[in-house]
Amino acid sequence: MLNKTIQFTWMTTLVILLSACSLDGVEDDTENSTANALTNPTANAANNVGDQESSTLLNIVDTAVAAETFTTLVAALQATELDTVLADETKTYTVFAPTDSAFEKLGEDTINMLLGDTPTLSDILLYHVVPDLAVSSEAATDLAGNMVDMANGDKVAVTVDNGKLFINMSEVIVTDVQASNGVIHVIDTVLTPPADASDAMENEPMNIVETAVAAGSFNILSQALVATGLVETLSDSEATFTVFAPTDDAFAKLPEGTIDTLLANPDALSDILLYHVISDAVVDSVTAISLAGQTATMANGDTVAISLSDGNLQINNATVTGADVVASNGIIHVIDAVLLPPTEDEEETTDTPVQPESPTGTILDIAASNPDFSILAAAVQAAGLDGALGHAGDIYTVFAPTNAAFEALGQDTIDALLADPDTLRDILLLHVLPGRVVDAQTALTLVGYDIQAGNGDTLVISQDGDSLSINGSNIVATDIQAVNGVIHVIDKVILPQ
Repeated sequence: MLNKTIQFTWMTTLVILLSACSLDGVEDDTENSTANALTNPTANAANNVGDQESSTLLNIVDTAVAAETFTTLVAALQATELDTVLADETKTYTVFAPTDSAFEKLGEDTINMLLGDTPTLSDILLYHVVPDLAVSSEAATDLAGNMVDMANGDKVAVTVDNGKLFINMSEVIVTDVQASNGVIHVIDTVLTPPADASDAMENEPMNIVETAVAAGSFNILSQALVATGLVETLSDSEATFTVFAPTDDAFAKLPEGTIDTLLANPDALSDILLYHVISDAVVDSVTAISLAGQTATMANGDTVAISLSDGNLQINNATVTGADVVASNGIIHVIDAVLLPPTEDEEETTDTPVQPESPTGTILDIAASNPDFSILAAAVQAAGLDGALGHAGDIYTVFAPTNAAFEALGQDTIDALLADPDTLRDILLLHVLPGRVVDAQTALTLVGYDIQAGNGDTLVISQDGDSLSINGSNIVATDIQAVNGVIHVIDKVILPQ
């Protein structure tokens, strides 16, 4: 289920331009040149840009000017008179600064249009600023999975994908550039602030079905809606939907003859179509990104996995190629593959062992009371995590190594880790998913996707037949319920890469 408050937002026309742009990040040489410009002092002694040991730091604006890779950003700040604001050394800011290459993705016409529309440009620029705080990359990483308020009043989603920090779908390519009045993190894509989706919906004349038909790239989807009688449902002006809409090219990826077979079987087709719909909620792309690593329940009752991969928002194995298309009764996200709900056979294989309806112990209690987890229990205490995993008011998923798993490391290694609580804590947090309960059935929906662990590193669940593994460690028992989460038993200690 979606367990966060749904934000009613709408991306302006600019997001359509952005979603058509590559989100793969800037080339390595661009990233390196930006990093060098920010961290290497220039010949001018006044321009000790990003030199954290220098006794004199430049303010945020002067730092950007000296780097010479933010000329468009500086021009935009000057056009909106925000250069004066961000140069104020009595204030503190965190700025996610798009490079010139990031602005170039918008196209020259869009840049010129924005430079001539200072209210819109100011709103965009302030969407890159956290006021009154200097947020380090470490602190930002700790916020992964959350939404953060920006200076324009809107929110961004903070995520970590494969060890990389993302703000919405923009990768942070250089971090922690110190300025006299804050910190700069360099990003590879301009962030676009969302507008209020509810306001946009009120002014949008076309409903979801009409919007799809008018686009011209959803002909098979439109035909399928007619065949199943879902046109009336998704046209309901009193209802609200989020639709992940496969294009004609997405349908064309299905095996030959599949579309005709489905059109002749409206019940099966209806189940598939409803697997693309969230009812009674408008889930914009920023909210969806903040839910990466979680699941959402669709209108047919099945769940999809939400993830971020290489800066792209994914729903199961489908990539969102166009986001936040607003209709009068909801929002559409364009996807490049048809989502297929799990079959009955797949559902049978995901049946989990029956557990007591009311577990009485915490995760720590269960580990401490089971002789097979005595080393884990000792490690949790030595690392200072006993207060967290023993707290009934928090929620965790723990992949718990057995004693045999620890013993495979060797006694010397175990002793060394018990004497090094920082390293031990990092390893143990790699086995923990904080703030969520991922049971065995949910784990199956996350196979192949990046999942952020408690230490900020990435876990990947793999499947081989009926067996699951995580980062190479076999899951040998699942769904041991605790009052504060669930435990899955693994046969190998997972070590940070």
